[in-house]
Amino acid sequence: MLLTDRIYQDMFESILRGEFLPGQKFLTEQEAVEKYQASRITVRRAFALLENSHIISRKQKVGSIVNTSFAASGGELECIAAVVPLASHFVRSFLSSLCNEAAERNIITVLEPAATGKEQNKALIRLVLHGLRDIIVWGADRDLDMDLCLRLRILGVNLTFFDQINPGGIADYVCLDNHAAVTALLDQAELMNIKNIYFADPGNSDVDTNRERLDSCRSECARRKWNFFSTLPDKFNPDSAIFAINDEIAMPLVGLQVPIFSIDGLENCRQHGVTSYRQPMKELARKCFYSLQQQRKLGSKWQPRQYRLQNEEPFA
Repeated sequence: MLLTDRIYQDMFESILRGEFLPGQKFLTEQEAVEKYQASRITVRRAFALLENSHIISRKQKVGSIVNTSFAASGGELECIAAVVPLASHFVRSFLSSLCNEAAERNIITVLEPAATGKEQNKALIRLVLHGLRDIIVWGADRDLDMDLCLRLRILGVNLTFFDQINPGGIADYVCLDNHAAVTALLDQAELMNIKNIYFADPGNSDVDTNRERLDSCRSECARRKWNFFSTLPDKFNPDSAIFAINDEIAMPLVGLQVPIFSIDGLENCRQHGVTSYRQPMKELARKCFYSLQQQRKLGSKWQPRQYRLQNEEPFA
């Protein structure tokens, strides 16, 4: 790697890691010359790369400033990166749909199997330093650095979050319409004359998807005048059912001799008698691609959007 490129990457990484925040003054050329022990011509070329990449802006009598406005990489979508934890059956199912959709579009998929938010932070920096500008993130937990994601957006990275964590105004968000899914499942429970719902989320995961499902289940039970419980009993009444946060939680509960309702629709879970709302995987993958393409098309005119999808035949 040429010295100019090494200096560019090191300066870029310092911005990604938050050493220089959006709107702050960046290094001067003289400071960079002294730091990297390089010629002024080499440093000037590295600064030009930063400016051409929309990372800094340079003004006379002011110096270099880290950019503050949202940018987006334009042109055709050619390669995407997926930052996901592979331990989840649901995530692997989504990843399969995503890769199939990418293949149909002749788009390359790069996988970063990061299992925790902290690992995902490192993966995002690594991907961007290697030139990736279109990234889909399945946020593992709250250690995922939203300030980093904001800097990435400002620096021209197209980001789409899938499920789990809602990024707010930082990036697009693609997910299941959780309220619609919960309502459809409780409609099924109503046909069975269920009156007591026991909500199962032993991990009490602090992610937006789980919270939406919990809140929707509680409010729907109240609307139907059903009893709602957040813990499982030692003994179930005949008109009781379990609402599991997802199929992974539902599977260990099979055998309790009580109806179980869940979300994901994985084949193994449904084969064991769980009434599970099937997520529209192909449509979710397509919407992720649409989101990234829109970011490329709109550029600085991009505004964050949420795409919440339903399945027309969730129990087919």
